[in-house]
Amino acid sequence: MIYYISSKQNSKIKDLLSLYKSNIREKERKFVVEGFHLLEMALINNKVEAIFTLKEINSIPENIPQYIINEDILNKISLLKNSQGVLAVVSFNEEKPISSNKVLYLDDVSDPGNLGTILRTALAFSYKDIIVSKNTCSIYNEKVIQASQGAIFKLNIIKKDYTYLKELKDYLVIATEIKGSITLDELVKKDKFVLVLGNESHGVRNEILSLSDIRLRIDIKDIESLNVAIAGAILMYELK
Repeated sequence: MIYYISSKQNSKIKDLLSLYKSNIREKERKFVVEGFHLLEMALINNKVEAIFTLKEINSIPENIPQYIINEDILNKISLLKNSQGVLAVVSFNEEKPISSNKVLYLDDVSDPGNLGTILRTALAFSYKDIIVSKNTCSIYNEKVIQASQGAIFKLNIIKKDYTYLKELKDYLVIATEIKGSITLDELVKKDKFVLVLGNESHGVRNEILSLSDIRLRIDIKDIESLNVAIAGAILMYELK
């Protein structure tokens, strides 16, 4: 169905803008994506609830409303410098039980750009089950969505406290840590494992280090540490 909106005070516009607030997103279980690529990914996964666009888009299912907006409204609701003129309201993913052999646990990763990059990399290296701690940045943050380039639609991402790791009894828990750790060359791999990446400033929390089976580091020179997204990419590739 096609509808036309000419006012920035329209209730549909206000509802969309409210979804940029984390607490509203969590309450409504909806978020906003922008651009044709992310819209396509959301459509493939049957997540789109409404589309806001400068021009009508062909081949959109009839049951999804298209709201035709003007440039003034687009400038109000878009967060991008170079908008493609299309946004969509999308429903949250459903959390499913862990089913794959390779699992990624993100312990309080706080930067949206890092989180989005990690999710995109995880998909590239076939890490389909991702666990995020309760204090990790929201996966539905608009910067995470852009950085992940739609990876969230193809991943099973669940939110759990670190104690959940104790329930994964058949999995080798590998935590990234510099002190008292082994290198990748020394690691004896196991088919089922959980790779834990820590907070940008503090690393993996002590509670997780205590229950981990292995503490792992990347050998580097002339610099103290790597960005968590870069370190994660190296480890995911080497362990895949």
